[in-house]
Amino acid sequence: MPSFGLPYVTESDNPLPDLITGYVSVAGKKSVFAPGVTGLEESAKAYHASAKDLASVRRELESFGFIVLAGSELGFSVAAGPAQFEEITGGTVLPFERLMQTARGVREYITCLDIVGSKQPDAMGVGKAKSAALRIDGICLEQPKQCHSIFPSPIPPASPKFHLRLPGDLAVAMGAQQARQRGFRGDGITVAMPDTGWYRHPYFTANQYKIQTPLVTVPGTNPSKDPVGHGTGESANIFALAPGVVLQPVRATDSAGRFVGAMAAFLKSKALVPRIITNSWGGDGLYPPIGGPSAADLALAAEIKDAIEKGILVIFSAGNGQFAIEPQVPGVLSAGGVYLDPMGRLQASSYASGYASPWFPDVVVPTACGLVGMQPRAQYLMLPVQPGCELDQSEATIADGEAGDGTTGTDGWAMFSGTSAAAPQLAGAAALILGAKPALRPAQVIEALSKTAVDVLSGHSFPQRFNEPAGPGRDLATGWGLINASAAVDYAISNF
Repeated sequence: MPSFGLPYVTESDNPLPDLITGYVSVAGKKSVFAPGVTGLEESAKAYHASAKDLASVRRELESFGFIVLAGSELGFSVAAGPAQFEEITGGTVLPFERLMQTARGVREYITCLDIVGSKQPDAMGVGKAKSAALRIDGICLEQPKQCHSIFPSPIPPASPKFHLRLPGDLAVAMGAQQARQRGFRGDGITVAMPDTGWYRHPYFTANQYKIQTPLVTVPGTNPSKDPVGHGTGESANIFALAPGVVLQPVRATDSAGRFVGAMAAFLKSKALVPRIITNSWGGDGLYPPIGGPSAADLALAAEIKDAIEKGILVIFSAGNGQFAIEPQVPGVLSAGGVYLDPMGRLQASSYASGYASPWFPDVVVPTACGLVGMQPRAQYLMLPVQPGCELDQSEATIADGEAGDGTTGTDGWAMFSGTSAAAPQLAGAAALILGAKPALRPAQVIEALSKTAVDVLSGHSFPQRFNEPAGPGRDLATGWGLINASAAVDYAISNF
């Protein structure tokens, strides 16, 4: 069985897909997968490979039949059939069932793939790759990620349910309206968003928002489609706070809408060197964890750390009951949830993850919060989606004993939130800060958002798993609290 404490339950009877995605780490000064590693080197430069080794490994991978989806100074996100992974590693690709907190808000078994065998401590490339003296540090298969949610009219429909409307309600409640009235709009700040895709909804056209042509990571997918609706809907949260940003969507799903190219989408986003990368997705593992992070977790964490060191502000949603490596990486701005009720009172969202990191000292997830709904469904924000997509249909129906969102399943509008919404909200607030002070480093932007956040004193984080209480000052449910964009801009102007 695989090591690193991955919570696999049993081997699966599900067939292997024809094309699977993985990550190849090219050897640098330090190994991402060194035995006993549970954290990261002080700088990701320790994992950087030489240009010569990167080029050599890329050629060899392509000769084995791999498709290189994206690359960095650490390695490559790749796609190939199971046979190619087995040939280069000397292991066997097997499916396993793993219990995970999914985007639907329930714990269920998800099929994961891993490379196993007598020479496979987890997912290391020690087969033909080693015998051929390739400069490969390790090979791992990408693990399933979950969206942290979750020709139509440009005007949202009315709904009897209490909810917030974009852009106005968010802009006022999170302090962005005041900043915008003073001329801070995030003009020209590029925000990359790896997600399920992006559909050019009339809502974005009517508001004259700036969106670059979406990129894709999985071969054969359509850059103009978003079969889930998640990426399209959540991107509206960015513009609600910072209407002047330039959005670069990156589709990480396959044609069926499965989130199989998260690593490739992150690498492709990083290669563009945007000011901000906002990520409304992540993995899920046991909590409290058994042992350290998995090989795939360590590889992604190193890539995230490298992006931060390149001056990119990296934002990850805290999760909707999930426990994942992504929001815990030091230097990441992790986005949690606060609920604003009809009376204007604030409390920690019961839908959002909140905990102290067991792997990285003094890291609390979340750092700060956006506006997120409550259990059971967190139907809270009316968002534009591709008509008839998965979210358009699912949010319109009765589930978990709660009525639908008051829309139809084909109108291109759906009511949802989750910490998936909080991450792009924080991205919008960060863009306002960077528009006012373009030279700021990621840590300075995080400081401005944290020091000026509105303290939240009541509520608990996801009670079925964490149940951490909100209270005075920084806490494990809401971090520093709900962001105040205008106050954060003023802090940045005065202190940096």
